[in-house]
Amino acid sequence: METKLERIQSDLETLATYTSTPGNGVTRSSYSKEDTLAKEYLIKEMEKIGLHIYEDGFGTLFGRKEGTLKDAPVIMFGSHYDSVVNGGAFDGAAGSVAALEVMRVLKENDFVNDYPLELILMNAEEGATFGPSTGVSNSRAMVGTMTEYELKTVKNRFGQTKLEAMAEYGLVPDLEKAKRKPGSIKNFVELHVEQGPVLAKENVEIGLISYLAGIGRYTFKFFGKTGDSTAPMNSRKDALVATSNFIVKFDEAIKKLGKDVTGMVGKLDIIPNSNQFVPELVEGKIEIRTFSKEITEKVNFKQLIIDLLESVKNQFAIEYDLQEIKRINYPNPTGPSIMCAENVKKMEKICDDLGYSHIIINNGTGHDSMIMTDFTDTNMIYVPSRNNGVSHCPQEWTDYIDIKKGADVLLHLIMDISKK
Repeated sequence: METKLERIQSDLETLATYTSTPGNGVTRSSYSKEDTLAKEYLIKEMEKIGLHIYEDGFGTLFGRKEGTLKDAPVIMFGSHYDSVVNGGAFDGAAGSVAALEVMRVLKENDFVNDYPLELILMNAEEGATFGPSTGVSNSRAMVGTMTEYELKTVKNRFGQTKLEAMAEYGLVPDLEKAKRKPGSIKNFVELHVEQGPVLAKENVEIGLISYLAGIGRYTFKFFGKTGDSTAPMNSRKDALVATSNFIVKFDEAIKKLGKDVTGMVGKLDIIPNSNQFVPELVEGKIEIRTFSKEITEKVNFKQLIIDLLESVKNQFAIEYDLQEIKRINYPNPTGPSIMCAENVKKMEKICDDLGYSHIIINNGTGHDSMIMTDFTDTNMIYVPSRNNGVSHCPQEWTDYIDIKKGADVLLHLIMDISKK
């Protein structure tokens, strides 16, 4: 059995037309008209193959194929179909379409699965829609970590809360009904474009993920005092000098922790940003990535940052502020999301049997799969991103044949793990 390239291409090209910014990338935000149009298309495609179609209490779309085992946990596979503003046609959509095509092939070939199969199509993965740490919403609703507080407080670019946007969309969320019982999902599998250059540069067809790095984010500010460039050096309260000192101290502290963590200050906003005036305010963004759960248990990163900020405050007599950018109900930073090693090995063999080159690849951005790893056995498949791996922009591109190859790997994995 194999997937069909023509249908994959047709699905992706059709979904790309559901955009509020034609000619300038794909803009298909959660709970928008374009979201509705995409959902209607996906429902029609699932109806053609006779799936049982339903939505959960959060508006997540499912297409179910029953198995021979009654009351058995489900094997779930799919991705998201929403996009950032002026995004690309492949992020999320490639995984959704690949999973749809897998289900088509299974139905057409009268494949008998023992465990029930569910195609999952999610519409609220992108955190850019409602702000930092508000993404991967459908998966968080399924595992029970989405909160009413978030629904009532975070806002999109139109000033709507999630609840308000959902109401306009025609959805009244029920978080209890969206929540899955522990043990009710046997496997969760997601195909995704790499959103990086590794596979394309190495000319490798399939990336198999063993873990996704954890993430922590913070915002700090130093409050100095503005002054003219002629102000005496010993009288200054220079927020940028204090910030520079902090960055060096932070870099040194992270390096001392070893290979299980990385960290950086990657963005600065300076006021006034001029060579003629002493900076009175600097705001910086910290990003931490973790590669073992042990490092998150061993180190209190917030306290580490506070200690460094205090040191700079005492040295320069300058005040600071620290804010966490974290997902509600999750630590900051999170630990890495560990994939099911047994299925990684199975997919390595599948790739070998199909003649597809493959590597283990653990870089990448956040995905719904990272939420699912603590709930059930989870796996991810990456396919190459062209154009130097750029994503979340109109230039995002993955060759259709690459998605077909990834879909073939997904197909054979689902066939394998669906048998008792």
